[in-house]
Order: sequence, then C-alpha cells, then structure tokens
Amino acid sequence: MAHNLTQERRVLSIQSHVVAGYVGNKAATFPLQLLGWEVDAAMTVAFSNHTGPRYGRWGGSKFDAPHLEDIFSALDANGLLRQSHLLTGYVPGADALKVVARTVDRLKAVNPRLVYVLDPVMGDDGRIYVSESVIPLYKSLLPKATCATPNYFEAELLTDIKILDARSLKLALRTFHERYKIPNIIISAVSLPVHELVKLGFTNLPPVASSSTGRMLVCTGSTLLDSTTMETTSFGIAFEELAEHYEGVGDTFSSLVLGRFPPSSPAAASDPNSSAYSSHPISPLAHTVELAIASLQGVLAKTRAHALQLAKGRTDWIVPHEGESAEERVRRLRTVELRLVQSQKELLDPEVVHKAVKFT
Repeated sequence: MAHNLTQERRVLSIQSHVVAGYVGNKAATFPLQLLGWEVDAAMTVAFSNHTGPRYGRWGGSKFDAPHLEDIFSALDANGLLRQSHLLTGYVPGADALKVVARTVDRLKAVNPRLVYVLDPVMGDDGRIYVSESVIPLYKSLLPKATCATPNYFEAELLTDIKILDARSLKLALRTFHERYKIPNIIISAVSLPVHELVKLGFTNLPPVASSSTGRMLVCTGSTLLDSTTMETTSFGIAFEELAEHYEGVGDTFSSLVLGRFPPSSPAAASDPNSSAYSSHPISPLAHTVELAIASLQGVLAKTRAHALQLAKGRTDWIVPHEGESAEERVRRLRTVELRLVQSQKELLDPEVVHKAVKFT
C-alpha cells in the first residue's frame, strides 16, 4: 500500500528545541528545508535557550522516555515512520536514548536502506554534560548508523583513544570502523599543531597557521571501502580556529552533512548533481564534508561580521573572558547568534575554499 512506501528526501530529526537561539532542531531544520528536505522534527527537550554554563539561566523541560515512546508509537501506528533519512542529536538520558534506539529499528524495518546520521551529543571541551550511562548506549547505536559526527571529545569517549596528534587521530578513525563497522565517520573538529597537520599530508597551509597559537582545526572523515579487508579512505579539511564561541555550530554541521549526504537511492542517483560525488578525487563523503564546511564557514563569516557591527568593532565584546558577568554573557551570546536565515546563499551555494586532503 502507498502509506507503506518510504518517503524520499524526508528526514526524522530527533533533537533538542530552544525558543531563542539556534541549537538542536532549531539549528537543523531551516538548513535542511532550504536544501529541499521535508523535516519531521521530534523534540527531546523544550528549553527557553541553551542550557549550562553558556547562558547560565534557562527554563523548560526534558521529555522523558514515556513521552517520546508515545510520540513515536503514534507516528508508527499512523504509518508516519516512513522517512528516508534519520538525524539524531541531543537525547536527555539513557531511558530516552533506548526509545530512540527502538525507533531506529522501526524505521529500518520499513526501510532497510535508511540513511542514519548519528550525532552522539555527550559533551565538549573535555566536559561531559549528560549521564555517563548513555556512553554504552551510543556504542550500541553506532553499528546501526550510516555516519556519525562526534566532536573530538565524544570521539575519545567512544574509542577510548586520546586524540593528541596525527597518529592518534588516524587510529581513532580506524577504531570506529573496526569496532563498530560503521561505514562513514566524521570527527567534526580537532585542534592540532601545524606540524601534526603536515604529518597527515597537508601542504601549503596559510601563514596564519604559523602565527598566534600555531594550531588549526581539522575536520576529518573516513569511509570503510571493504569490511573484509578493512580498507578505508580518510581525509581532513583544515581551517583557522576562531576566538569566539558560537552556539549550534555542531548541530548545523550535522544537518548539512545529512542534507548533502551522498545519494544512495536510484531516484537520488539520477540527480544531475550526483556526478560530483562519484567524481571526487578522494571519496563521496569528502565532497559532502567540503560542502558542509563551506556552508558553515560562510554562516560563521556572516555571523561574525554582524556581531562586530553590533559590538562597534570591539572584538573583546564577542569573545568569552574570565570574570564575565551574567549580563555580559547574555549580551555576548545574543550578539553572536548564528545568522542562518540571512545566510541562505551560503547554505544553498557555498564557495568551497578549504579542500579535503587525503591522509597519507
């Protein structure tokens, strides 16, 4: 029957929701819709704004496991779990994550070719902000995913490898494939000294890399080419670190990865743009990440320019600093709020400045 058919270019996005700002589904929905996706957004929390040490003050509620189970069971009963793609982000606790895992199984039962992009949101900058009980659950979810997009700290939690240099970074990528058999892995941003980037195969790094901190950020990805021989192809994209902190960057990045993910269905493969994936000199995943990074860099450039305009050119007003009062923090975070709506050109037609480099 028609209602049992998978709905192509339709994504179920299971993430947090905030009223003000751009994180979770607020950061993911608009870019995906702009790229031509129907988005079914399921909220795992509903907060006034970003929580934790960023604003320091927030209101709202987390949605518990029975609430989420009720949502997904009703969708299933009505034949509405027919999405071609799934994106999952912040989930508040182990019981809720178990419901998400069952939902993955429901979607795969209808559509075995489901493309699942898993963002295992657990923490950042060496700090975990969820219960540690979710770590083994994310480990059990990874084999069900098509691609995962952890940040460096989450990658460390999932691989038990401290990412400090080129060798440990490549080992972490390989461990995801060997331990979890995941076809694609992206570690969204790792800060490394320039001399370690050279070991990965980067040449012609910009002069800024050798000044100030002597470090750059690198977004890395890897595709498992053969699960028997464990042959892989890995790459990285290097770019400058920014002094400012922008909320929702990771969530926006994951949505752009899903929105630009290599076509898998016969219908998608007939798209005239699909040849760019197959013809990329490294891999289709590298093409996806180049576009995602290019869009994100465009959004951040527009956001930073607007923030400096509001701050009358004072960079110290948009950079976090010790002893910041609650009022100063709120003013800063409002000033650097992502300019997603104003960045439609950058999201739709990004200029790829930072090219992927195949790891040596």
